[in-house]
Amino acid sequence: MKQLTLALLLVAGFASCDKEEAPATNNNPDNNSNLSSQGKLLVAGKWLMSANTATGIYMGKDTTVDYYIDMDACDKDDFILFATDGTGTIDESANKCSGDNQVENFKWALLNNDTRLALVDSNPDTFDVVEITTTQLKFKITENNSSGVPITEVITYKNIK
Repeated sequence: MKQLTLALLLVAGFASCDKEEAPATNNNPDNNSNLSSQGKLLVAGKWLMSANTATGIYMGKDTTVDYYIDMDACDKDDFILFATDGTGTIDESANKCSGDNQVENFKWALLNNDTRLALVDSNPDTFDVVEITTTQLKFKITENNSSGVPITEVITYKNIK
């Protein structure tokens, strides 16, 4: 899905992948009792991106770029579903981008007392959890761009379920 996938997430300047622990799997996909309260909020949502910004130092000043505003319409309607068994899907929705699969699968896990979200697909990464509520999911990742400048990307989703 134009590698917008879960790395809807990764901007052109990001190149590394964080090799943290692999996602744990709940052996009973119909039972979310093993999930933390944050995990239960994730699986209770149908998540649609509502914002995506990146901030870094440019010419000596903090500069924020709005990636969301420049996204293709066919990417803006994609939604993410998290399942209780540690798997998930990204669905292209009705406005499918040309050449993309309708659905892409991934594995996920909350780590470090629910402060990190690991997403494992064709481009695995781990993100800092900023907020998970019934209405909003927000996480961030900071990595150096090709010039060695740290860039912090913040991705926000709204629950449309």
